Amino acid sequence: MILLDTSVLSRALRRRRPGPEERKLRAALEELMAGDISLGLPGIVLQETLSGIRSEKQFADLERRLLTSFSIIPASVTDHVEAARLKNTYLDKGLNVSGIDCLIAVAAIAGDHELFAADADFPAIARCAPLKLYRGVV
Repeated sequence: MILLDTSVLSRALRRRRPGPEERKLRAALEELMAGDISLGLPGIVLQETLSGIRSEKQFADLERRLLTSFSIIPASVTDHVEAARLKNTYLDKGLNVSGIDCLIAVAAIAGDHELFAADADFPAIARCAPLKLYRGVV
């Protein structure tokens, strides 16, 4: 399964005036959705993607699209503990990565999934943890 990060969904699905990078991400996401590979969202990505939408109609439309298109992967208590451990590992190295990104990374690692992300924290995390990044987009 390939898990999707908020950075991809937000840029591919929520931008009103997409630029070249957003169009590239949208095309890659559409290609994945049309293929045979299972796609999933960590629960926190569902929450982040829906956060900040002011229009109830837009919220409902996006919620329906996300829930019908992707498997939702809830975080366990163990996932939260491991995300804190991962965050602390990076702090010990003098690096500051997002705690939420650590939780998303742990979801991918724990499930042996690839992660499709457009966020700079994830390549940093992958240098010190067994996080597999989806490389379908160059």
